[in-house]
Amino acid sequence: MRISTRFGMGAALAVLPLLGVMAYSVERMQGLAQSNERITMRQLVGIQMSSGVIRRLERLEEYQRKYVVSDDYGYALKFAQTVDATSTELLELRPWRLSPEEDAAVRNLRERWQAFAERSHIILTAGDDEVAREFDTLLTLAKEVQEATYQAAVDEVETATTVREEIRRTAFVVAGIALLLSLTLILLTVRSLRTRIEHLMLGTAAVSRGAFSFQLEVQADDELGEVARAFNRMVDALRQLERMKADFISSVSHELKTPLVAMLETNHLLLDEVPGPLTERQERMIRLNTQAAQRLSSMISDLLELSRLKAELRYQMSDHDVRELTQSAVSELEALALERAVKLEVAPLTASLMVRCDADRFIQIVQNLVENALKYTPSGGRIEVGLSTVSPAGLPEATRARLGLEPRGLEEYALLTVDDSGPGIPEEDRERVFEKFFRRQLEPAGGSVGLGLAICREIVEAHGGAIWVADSRLGGTSMRVALPLEASNTRRRRMLTR
Repeated sequence: MRISTRFGMGAALAVLPLLGVMAYSVERMQGLAQSNERITMRQLVGIQMSSGVIRRLERLEEYQRKYVVSDDYGYALKFAQTVDATSTELLELRPWRLSPEEDAAVRNLRERWQAFAERSHIILTAGDDEVAREFDTLLTLAKEVQEATYQAAVDEVETATTVREEIRRTAFVVAGIALLLSLTLILLTVRSLRTRIEHLMLGTAAVSRGAFSFQLEVQADDELGEVARAFNRMVDALRQLERMKADFISSVSHELKTPLVAMLETNHLLLDEVPGPLTERQERMIRLNTQAAQRLSSMISDLLELSRLKAELRYQMSDHDVRELTQSAVSELEALALERAVKLEVAPLTASLMVRCDADRFIQIVQNLVENALKYTPSGGRIEVGLSTVSPAGLPEATRARLGLEPRGLEEYALLTVDDSGPGIPEEDRERVFEKFFRRQLEPAGGSVGLGLAICREIVEAHGGAIWVADSRLGGTSMRVALPLEASNTRRRRMLTR
């Protein structure tokens, strides 16, 4: 499903309930309008009764008394006209959709008035008691009509109020449900997208570090699925290109090794004066040629080594006490340190640190770091090699991110530190020193091609560890390597099998 389709469905889930609320609200609003119309009609009925029928009944009673007293025909005429007008008004008293109570009250009033109208000429001359009873009955029925219409209006208002509250509650509830459904779908979609984007970011970071075996899972046939397929094709192409480059470097390096060996052997024969004696100038020139050939041979060896490490070959993993490996590696460089008048020592560590590693590769890491420190530490300087343990909280944030660790994780790491009293490494170069062929401006004469630290990083990362640069307490550079302890690996395996 396309991403745009998902968001469209989310919008539809929000809109459809709202449309339902609108339709429901319109229907109920029509009911409210009809209620208002009925309330208005009942108000008109009440006005009509109070200002029309009841007032005319009072006038009829007045005309009847005056006619009896004065025997004036004019009052008899007014009496008859008022009776006719009231009859007409009662016939027009037909409010819209009468309630049963209203209908009964109006019907009783009409029937009683019709009987009164038929006997009006008799009532005109009747006695006071009979006239009083007749008018009291009519007034009572008229007031009953008023009361019925008033009560019906009150009920209608209460109904309208209830409907209004019901509309308001329904609108809020349905709108809330629509919003919740929409937000839920959007959050689920965003969460899915974020997970896939994070996976893409991890893949990009891995490829940037040279891990060309990384492949993204194509989870759906959408835009991100197309990106994942394109990413996988790109990684395949880069892997093939890397393999071609490694093959080329390996082939060229092997081809160069043979003539270099011949050159070195020839130079050694010349220096041993096998062909004949050399002048002082000739010997100096041949020694310079030999030194250059030896450096070139070392560079070619480094290229071959890095190519083999890239191919992840020649790793023989087993459990080793890195304390013993470190002491063995440093002891082989004591003579070089003595020659350069640099104090080299290993900080004492009594407890063993078991790490699952390739012993030869670990020794190679230690010696590369120590040789690098010897290169930059001036005569009279100092180099300290130390071993300790560290939790994820003690690692730099960038290192934790590279290893995918949480600060409160249960893992434990063996921490190898090589501190020197040299000039140190500027902040801006601390990550670049691990790049292939990177050489700092403060490079000693006859320095390497810049592959030593790149080789160290390849080995360290193949062991699931990390390497970084920090400030040394001796005033120079501190190279630090963190490798997972075997005890930590065992605990992690136990937790996974529970």
